Amino acid sequence: MKKTLALSLLTALALGTTAFAQGGHGRGFGGRFFDKLDTNQDGQVSREELLADVQRRFAETDTNKDGKVSADELRAHLAAKRSEIQAKMAERMKAADTNKDGKWTKDELSKMPERMFAKLDTNKDGVLTQDELEAGRDHWNDKADGFADKLLEKADTNKDGVIDSQEAQTLASNRFSKLDTNKDGVVERAEFKAGHHHFGHHHGSNAPTSDNG
Repeated sequence: MKKTLALSLLTALALGTTAFAQGGHGRGFGGRFFDKLDTNQDGQVSREELLADVQRRFAETDTNKDGKVSADELRAHLAAKRSEIQAKMAERMKAADTNKDGKWTKDELSKMPERMFAKLDTNKDGVLTQDELEAGRDHWNDKADGFADKLLEKADTNKDGVIDSQEAQTLASNRFSKLDTNKDGVVERAEFKAGHHHFGHHHGSNAPTSDNG
């Protein structure tokens, strides 16, 4: 089940949920999200494109429409998106089990990063079982449960207990500046992938994932 752990509001509100997927390999979640942000399809993401998506995500998360996102709203948004992603990935994992034995070999999950497969394969037998996948998912879910509070603490610069639209945009803009390593005012696909990989490497991820399907 593919998941993502948010980089900041750039990921929670701008990038969807549960955040930058672990790895951004090829045209996986990271690649697809880059394509979604690149609204004019010029092969790069501008600050304006990112902030427009942030604003859309903010409005979606602000369910009571008071112009602010509370911790409860953020938790609910992340939980809903996480459930949606996990349901889709469960279908893909089922399809990947070509011999229908309830287990997954490296060949069946050929697009799964080697590092991820190794983490999930806790008994090191070269095969993933449903129990191993669920254990990996539960481990990530435990980590993700406290993410909304951490995100709120980082984004809430005036410490009023909520995130307003300006705080969301400021956090996303700051993240954009970090991703734009050559400082040319746009984020190329390689920069996006590198930033994505850097986040996953330092924060770790152990959620079941597959790009199959």
